[in-house]
Amino acid sequence: MTEGERLLLTERDHAHALLGDAEVHEVIAKIPPSRRKVISTHDAFGYFASAYGIEFIAPVGVSTESEPTARGIAAIIRQIKDEKIPAVFLENISDPRLIRRIAAETGARVGGTLYSDSLTGEKGDAPTYIDMVRHNIRALTSALAN
Repeated sequence: MTEGERLLLTERDHAHALLGDAEVHEVIAKIPPSRRKVISTHDAFGYFASAYGIEFIAPVGVSTESEPTARGIAAIIRQIKDEKIPAVFLENISDPRLIRRIAAETGARVGGTLYSDSLTGEKGDAPTYIDMVRHNIRALTSALAN
């Protein structure tokens, strides 16, 4: 594990202490369970998914370097339509074209940008891990709660 990864994990643990798991669960509880499904570019939210009961579906998988298959994209489009998933999300580290194409094909709206493997600069939406979690929670609840 690199020093940067250790620092991010330490900051994550500190963020959860400051935010409070109960606060995050309370906010997520406002999203109906049937709407707690998120389409994002790659599978970068495993911890968030298991901690807060949100299902993340990703056409690319774990690595942003891999390419989605036509079959995989078609399956996600079917799933969005069948399950009436209301929104898809861009990621700060991924090319937005795939998610925008999926949104156009399904009628799901783009619910905003989620921050995953990278923080923003000091003046951005997610300069710290705490800010990143808060930003992602706001984006998710805004797009999925209604």
